[in-house]
Amino acid sequence: MQGKVSKSKKGIMRFARHIVFAILALALLAACGAAPGEETPTETVTQTPDPCNEANLPAEVDKVHKHMREFDDYAALASNTPQSQLIQVIPELQRVLREAQDQKAPACLANLKTMQIQHMNAVVQTLLLFVSKGDVNLIAEGISQARELHVQYDIEMARLLGVTLAFVTQTQPSVTGTAPAPDAATTPPPSSSATATNAGTNDLNLRVAPDFNAAPLYVLAAGQSAPAIGRTADSQWILVQVPDQPDQTAWVYASVVQVSVAVETLPVAAP
Repeated sequence: MQGKVSKSKKGIMRFARHIVFAILALALLAACGAAPGEETPTETVTQTPDPCNEANLPAEVDKVHKHMREFDDYAALASNTPQSQLIQVIPELQRVLREAQDQKAPACLANLKTMQIQHMNAVVQTLLLFVSKGDVNLIAEGISQARELHVQYDIEMARLLGVTLAFVTQTQPSVTGTAPAPDAATTPPPSSSATATNAGTNDLNLRVAPDFNAAPLYVLAAGQSAPAIGRTADSQWILVQVPDQPDQTAWVYASVVQVSVAVETLPVAAP
């Protein structure tokens, strides 16, 4: 009788061990079957590009300047529109002004944006005054103010684009080598009566080509003049003779210098 009881107890213990092993096996299977993708992914921290650095600044300036280009187009249209029809053009100028006001720009373009908005406001207010047949003196004052603000805007834009490249001295060519001699077949002869003067307080870049992205070969110092010998077809750039280097020529943005003659009277020079 005791032998039977002992065998019964051993059987129960073996059964219990099987149950424990089965539970452990199920737990292991559950752990192994867990979805592998449940791990918390590691977040990659990406640094926001600096819009004011050398590589990104030209693109940021262009975003601002595209509004000025559109505004200038409508302003040119307005200047050739009869007074009675100006009311059709003014809303477009106001639209561009609002878009420029709403545009977000980096801190380094704050001055550029300020002068842009002030210029646009001056043009719109002057046209509204003109349509309402306001005081002639106020209209003349508004026109003068708008022009001056546009000049300041152009100077600031040139400065921003110029500081992305190293300045060089007036008489020292860039590190890329000596500037190529101008092509006698395409460069007009110098005119002693035409000069381009830097009337501002900052040095201006003289570039190898009529493009803000072109390399600056020399600078035109504040208060310095250079013989103006040509222009681009759109009169946006002027070809000048580099001061103290009569055999070298370079390009300067027309809006940032004072020219002693009408720019349109200069011969068109091939870049």
